[in-house]
Amino acid sequence: MRRRSFLAGLGLVTSTGGLAGCSSGFSRGRPEGDGITLRMTMWTSDPDQIALFDKIADDFMSQNDAVTNIEFESLALDQLDMVLTTGITADDAPDLTWLPVESSLEYIDADALLDAAPTLSVTNGYDLDDLVPHLQESWRHGDAQYGVPFSTGPFIMYFNKDLYAEAGVKSPAELLAQGDWTWESFRETSSQLTDATGVPGYVVNDFEFRNWTRLLPLMDAYDASPWNDDATQCTVDSPEMREALDLFHGMVFEDRCSPVPGQQADFWGGQAGATSAFLGASTLLADATFDWDIVPTPSGPAGDVQAVGQSAIVALAAGKNHDAALEFLAFLTNRENAARISKFFPPARESLLNAEVLAESSGLLSAQDLEPIVTSITTKGRIFPVAPNAASVANALDSSFDEYVYRPDADLDTSLPKVCTAIEPVLSL
Repeated sequence: MRRRSFLAGLGLVTSTGGLAGCSSGFSRGRPEGDGITLRMTMWTSDPDQIALFDKIADDFMSQNDAVTNIEFESLALDQLDMVLTTGITADDAPDLTWLPVESSLEYIDADALLDAAPTLSVTNGYDLDDLVPHLQESWRHGDAQYGVPFSTGPFIMYFNKDLYAEAGVKSPAELLAQGDWTWESFRETSSQLTDATGVPGYVVNDFEFRNWTRLLPLMDAYDASPWNDDATQCTVDSPEMREALDLFHGMVFEDRCSPVPGQQADFWGGQAGATSAFLGASTLLADATFDWDIVPTPSGPAGDVQAVGQSAIVALAAGKNHDAALEFLAFLTNRENAARISKFFPPARESLLNAEVLAESSGLLSAQDLEPIVTSITTKGRIFPVAPNAASVANALDSSFDEYVYRPDADLDTSLPKVCTAIEPVLSL
């Protein structure tokens, strides 16, 4: 396989706004001594999640005298590539990081990740066979394992039961029970809810018309993808993508039941009928002032296909403490700590991937709520598509969607081929 230069592969062309907005780092350590300091980047500012990783770091250091300090840097996901490439260029890379599956192939091809398999295989009690094989595919090449997923979560549909009752229209749960839970029926009821209440029937969470992956629940339901299976050819102009984006475009610009660019609507604050978001977002509803529920995302012509995102913990080849980093990776992802982390993120271990475990961890959702979600991960899930030049391709795709698709007068028959023209040169690098 041809290996690309790491900096060329990640291309410092990403427009992430630099390091501005990074939240303060936090560290756990024993001040005395001059042992190893490990550094790890992550994209959370949730105090409960930070406290958990803080405690796991303490536990690790209590068993590993050589490591006397562990520093975590919390940043926004869209800053990750720039932070990592800047650190590598300056010979100041972190030892470990969270990494989304969309970036897996790019980093592996660039020889930027350490193979964790030798460490995992000799770590006492790690139980390597407990890792669900098909959920490791993006991180395993041959016998090598370049990361361990700590979060394998599907998009689910959250909906505001109070707003649906106020509007007097069928809720997603009612449509599901009637066997009519499709994107077409959801569009219809979303429009009805907007007409009755004046608020958006549907808002795409964490989207704001610049994060194309948040449309994957819709794309997957129509068997649409921006590129083919080996990421060598753009397929944005396929009939399947045309049909999927036509529905979304209609919800935004014709029905006005989904926010237009620049319009803000906060589902979590009770300002929208429904939103598609990851399972972990349920923590945002801990103090909700409205009654809510969850269902899998709607089906489409491709059937009941569920979009599944994934992130792994990886050790960077540019880090300065390879052995200690790999040992900490193994500790973070062992069976005991995977169970602790599953409170926030759906695991990729066979022993933990069941509704009862997730319900116990969640505290907000019951096993009955989570049973279809577990099924989404294990049997109906489709992991995010991966391209070799993930950051560059994502930027090109988002900007061309913005230019040609997210406009009220867009003609998709002519707009989508223009998107392909824009991304194919980057896709083929």
